[in-house]
Amino acid sequence: MLWCFAIVFLALGQDDEGVDDGDPEPEEGDHGINQDTLSSEQIRGMHRKIDADGDGKISMVEVLDFSRSIRLAIAKKDVSTIVDEMDGDRDGKLSLEELLKDIETWADDGEAGSENNVEAHLRKDLETQKFKLADRNGDGFLDMEELPAVFYPETHEGVLHLAAGHTHKRKDTDGNGQLSPREFWEGDGVDGQELAISKEEDADFARLDTDGSGALSVEELKIWESGNFHTEDAMRKLFELADKDNDMHATADELDQVREAIAGSDAQYHLMEWVEHYEL
Repeated sequence: MLWCFAIVFLALGQDDEGVDDGDPEPEEGDHGINQDTLSSEQIRGMHRKIDADGDGKISMVEVLDFSRSIRLAIAKKDVSTIVDEMDGDRDGKLSLEELLKDIETWADDGEAGSENNVEAHLRKDLETQKFKLADRNGDGFLDMEELPAVFYPETHEGVLHLAAGHTHKRKDTDGNGQLSPREFWEGDGVDGQELAISKEEDADFARLDTDGSGALSVEELKIWESGNFHTEDAMRKLFELADKDNDMHATADELDQVREAIAGSDAQYHLMEWVEHYEL
């Protein structure tokens, strides 16, 4: 059961302890996915999938729209595997009791009052709130259409707002309702250790801080929490490499020419995930 609980944590993406809390993606080349160069056929196949208007070139808008739409499709496929492990009565749906069962088991394995036990209770409360938001018809069960919201909050606006609020509160050490750069970056530090903030992190924070206030609100944190910030950043870097004529678009030929240059990059990680989804 602990293994199943670990699956839930991994599936949560940007959540409290991992990718669902908007933590930066793994370092380039460290995604746990095949880092071989994409083939020309795969690159061109993905270009056709992304090219919504069929004009032979793709824009950043098309790429990001495609990314959001395929995220839901991938989430629906992934949750079927998760449900197989958690659906105790094999009815094809998930009850709140089934969802929380692994968390309770995990808590029981810890000592009473320990940090792990406290964290388990916090997790249980968060997952209960997610469940209720995801349960659109209010029947007390999540079907395969409702389930992605729990494990992939970025696919459901209400659950995403809840997850972002949870992360924001955890990082907001002074309780003023806003995250300073130091609170944002040190929120995942170890034992309160002060971390140096790099120039790149400063630049990322400035991009998140859309109102220029010098602090992040829950609303501003949502693009980070959803993972869209990292996808956009990866695709922007891809376009900088591929768009040789600077027309703000990329043709299939232009993408093909940078296949080797992006090997092991965040852009390759996203493209490879999409390629695997379509079995190209």
